[in-house]
Amino acid sequence: MSSLSVLDFSDNLLEKTVYFKIIKLEESFFIWVGANPILSNMAVAMPAKYGNIPSGSVLFGGKSEHTSSALAQKLAKKYNSQVFISCSIPFEPTLSLAVERRLVQELNKSIST
Repeated sequence: MSSLSVLDFSDNLLEKTVYFKIIKLEESFFIWVGANPILSNMAVAMPAKYGNIPSGSVLFGGKSEHTSSALAQKLAKKYNSQVFISCSIPFEPTLSLAVERRLVQELNKSIST
């Protein structure tokens, strides 16, 4: 039996409205985070069979855009799952950290239920 859950929410982080969509599949996540309704980039990461650092790659979008790939690797390591992510927010270290914290909060809730 397959399970699929979808969670949509928004939050005001550092005076910016940020929108989130999390699609939880059996052994992976698809996550979209953005300030505008666009899918401008996507990265994927998965736990490494050997070693601590998850394997990751930018699937499309700017190769110099590291927010999505870095976040995918962190979440893949934390949840030992494959993570697809598109993060279309302005690059600001404090905003990126706030987004990561909010995602972890929601992912922890969705995994425990």
